[in-house]
Amino acid sequence: ARRIIEDVSPLYSIFYFFYVYIVVFVATRIVAAIFMKDTMSAYANDAEMMVKERSKKTAWIKRSLYSLFDEADRNKDGFLSTDELHDFLDHPKVQLWLKELGVDASDQDSLIALLEDGDHKVNRDAFVHGIARLRGEARSQDLVQVFNSVKRIERRLK
Repeated sequence: ARRIIEDVSPLYSIFYFFYVYIVVFVATRIVAAIFMKDTMSAYANDAEMMVKERSKKTAWIKRSLYSLFDEADRNKDGFLSTDELHDFLDHPKVQLWLKELGVDASDQDSLIALLEDGDHKVNRDAFVHGIARLRGEARSQDLVQVFNSVKRIERRLK
């Protein structure tokens, strides 16, 4: 490059500088784009994996709740009476399980009232779906539904 600059023109060095700068810049951008593509593909796979893991965990929890229900159903009629539910909720294994799921079982009467439909018994599906809905903290969409229901009740009372 020195011979070209000395023999041709010093202005050629400016052209040469920009040429090298652009080539290096483009090469760097290509490498960065390749890394970005790999990162985004790994992220997409990670998101899919997370969805699969969550669905597996939910299915496992439901199977476990079904088996807990079957153990608690002493007379095998497919329903848990309030007495069976109280005995069931007194069991330390069940209390630990519910605590792990984020369901507060300390007030058994309130929990039973949330699970049963007013007939003082809970069927298998209502138990599993009820516990699944109660697990974890209250979500804002749950609270909005409650708020709207209260507003409707207030309007009817007026």
